[in-house]
Amino acid sequence: MAEGFGRGQELARQLKDEFGFDFVGVSIVPAGTDEPMLSWQCVAGNTNTRYQRILLPAGVGAVGMTFERARPMLVENVDADIAQGELYKYPIVAAEGLWSFLTLPLFGESGAVELVCLCAYRTPRAFPDALIERIRTFAQERTGLTPAPTPCFTPSKGEAPSSYTQMTHRIIQAQEAERKRIARELHDGISQELLLAQIELRKLKYLPEGEEQRLGIERASDKLRAIMNHVSALASDLRPAALDELGLAAAIQAHCAKLERGFGVAMTAELDADVSGLGPDTQTALYRIFQEAAMNACKYSRSETIDVALRRENGNVVLQVRDNGDGFDTAHPAIRGGGLGLEGMNERAAAIGGTWSIYSQPGEGTTVRVELPEEGSTR
Repeated sequence: MAEGFGRGQELARQLKDEFGFDFVGVSIVPAGTDEPMLSWQCVAGNTNTRYQRILLPAGVGAVGMTFERARPMLVENVDADIAQGELYKYPIVAAEGLWSFLTLPLFGESGAVELVCLCAYRTPRAFPDALIERIRTFAQERTGLTPAPTPCFTPSKGEAPSSYTQMTHRIIQAQEAERKRIARELHDGISQELLLAQIELRKLKYLPEGEEQRLGIERASDKLRAIMNHVSALASDLRPAALDELGLAAAIQAHCAKLERGFGVAMTAELDADVSGLGPDTQTALYRIFQEAAMNACKYSRSETIDVALRRENGNVVLQVRDNGDGFDTAHPAIRGGGLGLEGMNERAAAIGGTWSIYSQPGEGTTVRVELPEEGSTR
C-alpha cells in the first residue's frame, strides 16, 4: 500500500509540473474487491484537505464514473457540462473549485483499472486531442500501465447514478431509524420517568413532616437519579464522553464493560498505551468500527468471549475485534439490523486512509481488522 501511495503521489506531482494543471488527483483502486470504494489518496495542487473525506462507489462522481465505464471523462466547462443541481455528485469539483478536467483510467496487466488520474484547471480550459494524447503517453511512461484508448465521454445532464441514489437512501434510512430510537427513548422512557418523579414531588405537599415525608423525598430522589442515569446512557450512545476526555483506549474499555453487563459475554481488551496522538476523526472512525463489530459479535455470534485489541504493528495502527462464535459466509452475509453494517465499517476505514478486512467461516468465529498507516492517523 505504501509503495502504491508513493507511486501515485509522484505521478500527481509529475503531471501537474509537466502540463501546468492547477490540481491533479490520483485514485489507487483497491485490489481484491468487485465493488471498491474509491478516494483521491494522492494529490498535487490542493487548496485544502477535504479531498481526504471523499469516498465514492463505482458509478458515482468523477472517479466512480471513470472506473465504472473504464473510459476517460472530459468536462471543459463545469457550468455547461454539468447541471447545477447535479454538482453534488462531483464532490472533488466543489472541494477544489475545479472548472474543467480530464479523468484517465490506467489498466494493469490483468485488464482491470488500477489507477484513475484527474487533471484539472480552476478556470474554463479546452483539452485538445493532442493534449489528451500527450497526457496518456506521459502517464503510461511513468507508471507502466496502459491508458484507455477509447474516446472521452462527457456526463449527461440530469444523469443520476443509481448506486449514489441507493447509498443515499440507505444512509437516510439509518439516520431516520436512529432519530426514531432517540424519540422513543425520550417519550417512552425519560418523559414517563419525569412524570412519576413529578407525582412523587406533588405528594410531598400534602404530607406532614415526619417519616412518611422523608421516605417520599427518598423515592423522588431515587427517581431523579434514575432519570439522570438514563440521560447519561443516552448521551453516551450518541457520543461517549470518554472518547473526547480520555481518548480512544479509555472509550473502548468503557464500552467493553458496558457490553459485558448488557450481554453477559466476557470481553478482553488489550489496548496498547503507546497508541496515542490519533487525530479526532481517526479516533471517532476507529471507535465506531469497534462499536459496530463488537455489537454484531454480542448479538449474533453466540460467542462466550470477544477479544478486542488496539496496538501498533509494523508501522500501522491496528484495531481488531475477534470472537469464537458461529461465524458466517462473508460472501453472502445475512442482512441484520438497520444500520450500514459491514459496508459502513469498510467506508469508515477507507475515509481515514485505512484498510478494513473481515475473516469468517461458519463455525470458526469472526475477526474484523482495521489497519491504518501511522502517518495517516493524525487527522
